[in-house]
Amino acid sequence: MKIIIVGCGKVGATLAEQLNNEHHDIMLIDKNADVINSITERIDVMGVVGNGAVYKVQMEAGIQ
Repeated sequence: MKIIIVGCGKVGATLAEQLNNEHHDIMLIDKNADVINSITERIDVMGVVGNGAVYKVQMEAGIQ
């Protein structure tokens, strides 16, 4: 299943890790590039830097 998670705080990062362990296709959106880079280096997920409430950022993340 393809899942987009907006916000990579403690909850978002934990959720991404758990869903990745269940072999889901995860895309993260967060305003902080350092946070995105840190998570994508640890687990096999993709990330987009930007405001998750902005339609253009959502489209870049692959929302249909």
